Amino acid sequence: MASMSPDVRTARYSPEELSRLLGQHEPTAEQAAVITSPLEPRLVVAGAGSGKTATMSDRVVWLVANGFSAPDQVLGVTFTRKAAGELAQRINRKLDLLVESGLDLSPVASEAETEDGLTTEGPARASVSTYHSYANTLVRDHGMRIGLEPDTGMIGEAQSYQLVSRIVRAYEGDLGFANIPASTLVRGTIKLAADCAEHLVEPDEVERCLAEKQVFGENLPFSEKAVEGSNATVTSVFTMLRLRRVMSELVVAYRQAKHDAGVMDFGDLVRYAARIAQEVPAVGEIERSRYRVVLLDEFQDTSHAQLELFRGLFGVDGHPVTAVGDPNQSIYGFRGASAGQLFSFPHSFSVPGPEGAAGPAPVSYLTTAWRNSLTVLAAANTVADPLRSEPVGGIQVKPLEPSPVAVEGEVRASWLPDSEQEAAAVVAALKEAARQDLPVAKRPTRAILCRTRSQFEPLMETMDAAGVPYEVLGLSGLLSVPEVADLIAVLQVISDPSRSDHLMRLLAGARWRIGAADLVVLQERAAMLARTRRRSPGEPDGGETAEQDTSPEEDAETSSLIEALDWLPDPHWTSRSGRSFSAQGRERLERLSRELRYLAGQTGLDLTALIRLVESTLGLDIEVAARPGQSGVTARRHLDAFLDAARDFTNGAAEGSGSDLTAFLAWLEAAEEREKGLGIAGVEPRHDAVQLLTAHASKGLEWDIVAVPGLVDGQFPGKTFDTWTSERSGHLPWDLRGDRHSLPQWNTDWENQRDWAGHAVGWFLKGQKENYPDSYKDSAAVHHLQEERRLAYVAFTRARTLLLLSGSHWRGVTKTPSTPSPFLQELLDSSRVHITIGPWADPSEAGEENPFAERRLSAWWPFDPLDGPEVLVMDPAAPDDLDRATALPRRARPRRAALETAARWVRDADPLRVEADQTEADQTESGRTEADQTEAEPTEAGDDEPASDLARQVEWVLERSTPVNHRGNLVELPSHVSASTFVEMANDPEALARQLRRPMPRPPAHAARRGTAFHAWVEDHFGSTGMLDFDDPEDSADHWVEDALDLEPMKQSFLASRWADRVPAYIEPPVETTVGGVTLRGRIDAVFREGGSPREPNDPQARWELVDWKTGAVPSGRDLEVKSLQLAVYRLAWSRLHSIPLENISACFVYVAHGTERALHNLAGEAELEAILARAVMPQRD
Repeated sequence: MASMSPDVRTARYSPEELSRLLGQHEPTAEQAAVITSPLEPRLVVAGAGSGKTATMSDRVVWLVANGFSAPDQVLGVTFTRKAAGELAQRINRKLDLLVESGLDLSPVASEAETEDGLTTEGPARASVSTYHSYANTLVRDHGMRIGLEPDTGMIGEAQSYQLVSRIVRAYEGDLGFANIPASTLVRGTIKLAADCAEHLVEPDEVERCLAEKQVFGENLPFSEKAVEGSNATVTSVFTMLRLRRVMSELVVAYRQAKHDAGVMDFGDLVRYAARIAQEVPAVGEIERSRYRVVLLDEFQDTSHAQLELFRGLFGVDGHPVTAVGDPNQSIYGFRGASAGQLFSFPHSFSVPGPEGAAGPAPVSYLTTAWRNSLTVLAAANTVADPLRSEPVGGIQVKPLEPSPVAVEGEVRASWLPDSEQEAAAVVAALKEAARQDLPVAKRPTRAILCRTRSQFEPLMETMDAAGVPYEVLGLSGLLSVPEVADLIAVLQVISDPSRSDHLMRLLAGARWRIGAADLVVLQERAAMLARTRRRSPGEPDGGETAEQDTSPEEDAETSSLIEALDWLPDPHWTSRSGRSFSAQGRERLERLSRELRYLAGQTGLDLTALIRLVESTLGLDIEVAARPGQSGVTARRHLDAFLDAARDFTNGAAEGSGSDLTAFLAWLEAAEEREKGLGIAGVEPRHDAVQLLTAHASKGLEWDIVAVPGLVDGQFPGKTFDTWTSERSGHLPWDLRGDRHSLPQWNTDWENQRDWAGHAVGWFLKGQKENYPDSYKDSAAVHHLQEERRLAYVAFTRARTLLLLSGSHWRGVTKTPSTPSPFLQELLDSSRVHITIGPWADPSEAGEENPFAERRLSAWWPFDPLDGPEVLVMDPAAPDDLDRATALPRRARPRRAALETAARWVRDADPLRVEADQTEADQTESGRTEADQTEAEPTEAGDDEPASDLARQVEWVLERSTPVNHRGNLVELPSHVSASTFVEMANDPEALARQLRRPMPRPPAHAARRGTAFHAWVEDHFGSTGMLDFDDPEDSADHWVEDALDLEPMKQSFLASRWADRVPAYIEPPVETTVGGVTLRGRIDAVFREGGSPREPNDPQARWELVDWKTGAVPSGRDLEVKSLQLAVYRLAWSRLHSIPLENISACFVYVAHGTERALHNLAGEAELEAILARAVMPQRD
C-alpha cells in the first residue's frame, strides 16, 4: 500500500486554505498534522473536548480536495448514532461547500466515478456507521461464507432475556447449593454469553477452565488449622465456581436455542463478524478495495472482538486505518472494553518498512481542550496525572492544554458536616446559578453527576423542598425514583415469592406502614412456615413451642415474608416467642395480601397494561398528581418514562410471546446493575431544569455547570467492585479474556484451600496478610482505582465554566467519619489549580460522633397524608421537650392546597358531580375522624379497602356502560404522546380515553411489525448508498426482515419510485413540540432538502419535504384528513426546531405497497392542532 501514500508536498490545498474557503477557524498545528498525515495506520490520542470530530471531518475534506480519496471510499465508525450523525453531517456539509465553491475536484471524478463520485451535481457521501451496524452489514453480506443461513434473524435485548428466562425455568440441574433468584441467574447467564462473544471464547472453554480450578481446589487440604471465617470463604469460592459452571451450561443451551430458532443476538453479531474477518481473507480484500481510508472513533471503548474484526479486515499491508481515542476516558471495562487495548493499536496495525520489516503505527496527539475553562481543565489534568505516570506500550499520554479563547472559570470545593447539609449546599448553588433573570434559552445548563444511584434520593428530596425543577436521566437512575421503585417492588413480589426484600419496601412504606412489632411477628410466621416445609411428611408437628433442629440463620435463609403474607394465621395465632399480630397490623396485612393476590392474577395482561393497573391500584397516579408546583403531566414524567421503558421492552419481544414479567424484571436488574451504564441516547442538556444522572452515563455530554457530590473516600472512589470471582456475577474468568495481559489474575497455586480461596476474594488471617503476595482482590482493587480515576476525569471534563465538588464528614448514619476523596484532596494540595473554597467543616467542629446515628425524630400524628408529617429533631439534652426541638425543612409548596384547588376546578367544570363529590368527601372526612379517634398506632395504612376481583370487574363493566358525557374528563393525558396517538385521539377520543383509563392487552400487530421491518430496510438502503447508516441493529434487531412479512413487493415498488435515488438530509430525526400544554413526539421517516446555502445545514430558505413511509392501505376522505394530522405535527415541530417558515415545509405519505403518494397541501397549523386537542380531551355534554 506504499503507492497509496500521498506525498504531502504535492497537495494542492493546505488545511488552512480549505478552512478559509469553508469559512471556519483554522486548525491548530496538532490538528493540521493529523489532517495531512500519510495514508497509513495511525493512532490519534485525543483528550476530552479536543475537537476530534472536527479534525476527522477536516481530514476527509483534505483528502477529497487533494484527490487522494473519493468521499465514498472513506469509512467512519463510531459507537452511537448521535456521534455518527454529527460526523456524517460535518463531512457531507463540507463536501457540499467544496462543490459550491467551484473547487477543482477533477482528479477524483474519474470516468468510472462520474455517477457515484464527485460530479457537478454534488459529491458522493462518506459512509459513517456505528460499530454494531457495520458488523451487521458484514454478516448480512458474507455470513454464508462461514455457514450462517441467510435468513438468520436478529433478536434484541428483550428477546434475549425472554429466551434465557425460559431456559432457566426449564433447567433441571442441581441448584440447591446456591440460593439464587431466577432473575439473577438469567442476568448472569446473559452476561457470560456476552463476555464469551466479546472475547471470542467458546462456552466449553469456560467449562473446562472452571472445572480445572474446582478440581484443583477440591484436591487441596483445607488448612493445617481451621480458623473462624475461613470455612465461609472456601465455601463461597466453590459455590462461585459451581454456579459459573451452571451458567456456562446455560450459555450452551442459549446458543442452541438461538440456532434452533434461526436467530442471533448482538454478541453473536460481533462474533460472527470477527470470524468472517479472520477466516475469509477474500472479505478483507473486498472491504479494503471499497474503503481506502478507515476512521475508528472512540477506540478505547472497543471490545476484543471488535479489535479482531477490524484487524482482520484492515490490519494488513499498512492499510490506512486511523484510530481515535482517549485512554483516560475508558470507563466501560464492565462491558468488555479495555483501556489497554488502545495502546495495542500501533502493534496490531503495523506500518510496512523497508525490505518487508514492519514497525508500529505512529502516534499523534490532540491536546487543546476547546470545552473547558482554565480552572476546570487544570482540575481535570490534576486528577488524571497518575494515569500518565508511566508510558504504556511506548505511548505517553499528554495532558490537555487550554484553548486560546478559554475563560478563567471556577472550581469550587465544599466539605459539609453531613450529607443532608451537602445536598442542601449543592442544590442552593445550582439554584443560585440558574439566572432566572435571563430567558430560559439563555440560562446555563446544569447537571449533578453522582457516582452511584444511591445518592439520587436525598438530592431529589432537597430539590423538591427547594422548588428546583429536575430531570432524572437514564433507566438505572429512573429505578431509584420513589414512585417507580414502588411499582417495581410490587412487580417483583407478584413475580417471585423469594423477593422478600421488595416486600419490605411495601410493608414499611408510607402506604401500609406496618409497625416494627408486627414485622417481627411476620418474620416469625415465615420462619414457622419454612420449618413446616422442611419437616418430613411423616414427622409429627410438635407445634411452635417444640424444639426445632434448626438455627435462626437457617430459618432466615429459607423463610419467605411473601409466603407468610399469603398464609396469614387466624387472629389468635401466637408465635413460639409468644408474639402475635396487633389487630390493626393484621387487618392491614390482610388487605395487602388480597391486593397482591389480585395483581398476581393479572400477570397475563400486556406488560404496559399490568404496570398501569399496578400504578392505579397503588394510587401512584393520584399521589404524583398532587405534587405542588407541577402540572399533572410534569409530575407524571417519571412514571411515563418507566412505561416507555416497558413499552420498548415489549416492542422488542418476540411476536406472540405475551408478557414475560420475569424477563422484564431481569432486564431491569441488569439496567440497575449497569448504573455504570452506557451513555444515554438522545439526551440534550436543558436550560430549564437540573439534570441528575450517574457519572458513567454523562460521557459524551456537557453542561455549563456541573456538580459532583459525594467526593469522599469509599464512595468516589468506591471501595466495592465486582471481579470475576464474585459469587453471583456472570463474568468470564479473566484469564480467558482477550485483554488478560492488562488485567490482574487469580493465582491458584497454593498449598491449602484457605489460602487458595483467600487469594481469590482477598480474605486473610489477621496479622498474616503481610506474609502473602498481593491477592487477586488487592490487585483488582488497584485496577479498580484506576478506573475510578478515569471516571472522575470524565465527570470533571463535562463542565464548561463552573465545577462544584463536595463531600461531607458524616455520611448517612455511619459511625465512622469520612475523609475527602483522594481526587478532591489532590486538587486541594495542588499548586496548579486555583480552588475556590466554599463552606468547609472542620472535623473537630463536626464532632466525634455522627449526630444522625443516634438522632431521635418525632412527628405529630395523625398527619395529612398529602403533605406528610412535620418532623422534629429532638434535642439530645431534652429528648422529650418539644419546645427545644428543631423542625426539618418541608416542601416549598404544600400539596394539600394544590389538590384542593384542583378539586375545586374540577367541580366548577363538572356540576353533575358536585353533589356526589361533596357527599363522598363528607363521608370520607367522617371516616377519617372516627379512625383518628379509635386508632392510636402511627402505622395506619388508610381506609380504602381494595376491591375484590368481582367488584373490580363490575367497576370495569359499569365504567364502559356509562356514557362519556356523564363521566366527565376523568383521564389525564401522559406528559407526552406520540404523533400517532394524537391522531387516535382526534379520531376517537372516547376509545383512547378508555384505553388510557383501563389499559387492555392489544393483539400482536403483524402489520406493525411488517411496517417496522420495511422502515429498517429503507434506512439500510440509504445507508448502503453512501449516506449515513442510521440503521443500528440495537434498534432494529428485533424486527428483522423475514420472508413471512412479504417485503419484496414493497422493496421493488420503492426502488422503482423517485425516492430511491434521492439522498435524504436526515433519516428518522426525532422531533417534539408542545401543543396546548401536551408534548407531542415522533420520528420523521425521512427529510429531503432542495436549494438553500450548503453552508447552512438547516437553511430556512431551502425547501424541505417531510416523508412518511406507509405499508398499509391508501386512505381517502375523512380517514386521510385525520391521518394527515401526523404530518401536521411533524411539520410544526420541524419548523420550530430549525426556525423554518411553515410555508417552506411540505409533507407527504408514500404508500409503498401501492406505489402511491399523498401530498397534503392544507395541513393544520398550531391553532388548529390546539383546537383539535381541546375538543379531544374535553368531555362532551348533551
